[in-house]
Amino acid sequence: MHTVRVDRDRPDFRAFIDLLYGANRNVDTDGNSNPVSSRTWSFLYVKDRESDDPSVEIYASEVDPAVFVVESGSSTLEELAALYLFLTCGESINSSGESIDVAAVEVLRDKYRTELGRANGAIWHRSSAQSPYPKLR
Repeated sequence: MHTVRVDRDRPDFRAFIDLLYGANRNVDTDGNSNPVSSRTWSFLYVKDRESDDPSVEIYASEVDPAVFVVESGSSTLEELAALYLFLTCGESINSSGESIDVAAVEVLRDKYRTELGRANGAIWHRSSAQSPYPKLR
């Protein structure tokens, strides 16, 4: 299990789809992102329909809503989702209760360079309440 202490708004949840599987992937999602472009969601479930990969869940802790728990049956998907959450809106990141330091975060950035590039280039960063489905440019 990974945890991330969040100190600012989350990214549009659809950026996680691009991160984990790539753009235009057929996935099942659930959560409380309302409107769809919300940056204040506190629960996200993503499951790829095109593979046997396990789901990924991200949710605010009941004890401390600023701490988000990231869980998956895949250690890779869990680590990747937690890293992206940390890089986009986190103050700190932990794996199995142990803090991940700056040097280890840099190693993970390098390890997941391709996936992070997909997420960073996602059109969903341009979404808003006024434009929840931004057009490709």
